[in-house]
Amino acid sequence: MPRTLPCALHVPDLLLLQHQDDVPPGLLGGVLAAREAAGGARVRTVRVDAEPLPSPTAGERIVVLGSYASAVGKGSQPWVADEVLFLRRAALAGVPILGICFGHQALAAALGGAVHRLDRPQVDWVTLASADPQAVPPGPWLAFHEDAVTPPPRARVLAQDAGGVQAFAAGPHLGVQFHPEATAEILDGWIAADRRDPRPYDPDRVRAGFATHGPAAARAALRLFSRWLGPVG
Repeated sequence: MPRTLPCALHVPDLLLLQHQDDVPPGLLGGVLAAREAAGGARVRTVRVDAEPLPSPTAGERIVVLGSYASAVGKGSQPWVADEVLFLRRAALAGVPILGICFGHQALAAALGGAVHRLDRPQVDWVTLASADPQAVPPGPWLAFHEDAVTPPPRARVLAQDAGGVQAFAAGPHLGVQFHPEATAEILDGWIAADRRDPRPYDPDRVRAGFATHGPAAARAALRLFSRWLGPVG
């Protein structure tokens, strides 16, 4: 009788939208690299600030990282409106999207929500009121942002605090305002790049938070990323 050939495992393609050098994928990058090494993903990084966006269906999942840019109104950079439109088209095509900080805001705008400027930046370790601790643990998490969202219609708010909506889900899409991907080194770069004098937060307090909260936040981040990405293979 004829031999049955084994089916090749499908390896999903993932688009990682990055906007600048000092806002890298951090802990998420380690998760994705491990999946690539295990044959569980092919990751393509797109520098939105420097190259054209691909087709909205070029990836089977999309991750949108943070940025110093703003998604308020038409956006603070020329590429912001193009990225929001790209995400809207990807969502309409059924491509799951994970948005982090700026990515969370761009995702909200793409799905019909809104983005607004906070009265004061939120730069601190925050503990959230989580409606689904399995999907979004309450933290503490590192927050580092000046904008916030009104969630899209029919989105489910998963977590919030005094600063507003910290996470929402809309079908397969997840937006998180905080920074699960951040490391102490990444935070140091953000603080160094902030030339305001005085800064509207205490840099030493925020840095010190990594010694107290960093290990638990990293473990929670790995669970959050793994849950959204799904099983390998």
